[in-house]
Amino acid sequence: MKILVAGAAGQVGCRLVRQLLARNHEVRGTVLPDDPALERLEGLDIELAAGDLTDEAFVNGAVNGVDAVIHTANYVGPYFDNNVQTDRTVTSVCGQYADRLERFVYTSSSAVFPNDSHTIACAYHPVDELHPKRPTGEYALGKLIGEEFTEMAARLTGLRSAVVRPSHVQSGDGVLGRFTVGAVAGLLERGQNSPLSELYMADGTELWHDLLAEAVDEAQPCSVRDLEGRPWLYQPNDARDIAHMLVCAVEEPAALGESFNCGAPAPFSYPEAAAIISEHDGVEPLEVRLPVRFRYDHDNTKGRSLINFRPRGDLRTMIDSALRVRDEGHIDYEWPVAGGQ
Repeated sequence: MKILVAGAAGQVGCRLVRQLLARNHEVRGTVLPDDPALERLEGLDIELAAGDLTDEAFVNGAVNGVDAVIHTANYVGPYFDNNVQTDRTVTSVCGQYADRLERFVYTSSSAVFPNDSHTIACAYHPVDELHPKRPTGEYALGKLIGEEFTEMAARLTGLRSAVVRPSHVQSGDGVLGRFTVGAVAGLLERGQNSPLSELYMADGTELWHDLLAEAVDEAQPCSVRDLEGRPWLYQPNDARDIAHMLVCAVEEPAALGESFNCGAPAPFSYPEAAAIISEHDGVEPLEVRLPVRFRYDHDNTKGRSLINFRPRGDLRTMIDSALRVRDEGHIDYEWPVAGGQ
């Protein structure tokens, strides 16, 4: 197939392009004019189109002549109007090509639920595709609106579509900072500022102060459990695994009309992660017990069973990769070849 990747130079897009090329697809990618991330695509055999995805004429030209579209483009942060307009334009144009497109894949986010319990308590754990959608910020609301645009285009035009919802995307060495005293303190403070969260202390206790006072520094690994001994859990998503699920969503017939949660193979335990990082860096983890429990989980059973999603980014693999990035300057665009580097 010839596949358009909207947002080809992005964190996920640049990895998706490589996986599509490896599977012998022809790729066209949209990028921003003077895109600062364009170097991520250097040396790749792809057709690039530079322009504004809120411009219907530009999007029309980008979609014309392709067999499928994977929409990964968005701004993370206070860009609600731009993101919504982008999604509206892309889905509208793709709907006009519904009779020719084999698939349209929209990249949403687990934030539509959300599954991060420091903002609002989840209805249940683990969070699956049937969980109620209760976005708590403009980015999440924008993603939910994007899903609705996709579903509306499918209803009105017959656009063959699928939705992928990654959990917290990680690449480079980013995941290493998630298991530190500073990160745990930040979650506790945000949870205390969110009365509906699972970390909220009704008596007003600000747990992070004692935590920071006990630590060597904020970068110290943190092995955190609740008072019953249950570990805190975090289930992010390696950008390479998100790209893999997007490939599954565009290729697999069973993806048609469905939505899929995209996360690591299983939630990561803070004590296990802190031990791995400590083993490498030689810094003893801070062992703490707290009266609250953070759980950021994302059930991806549906993707595994229906479209052959096989994520590789488990705890050890993601941390080892991040350490290579941090210590050796490795660029993690692709997974290492089995038996190789």
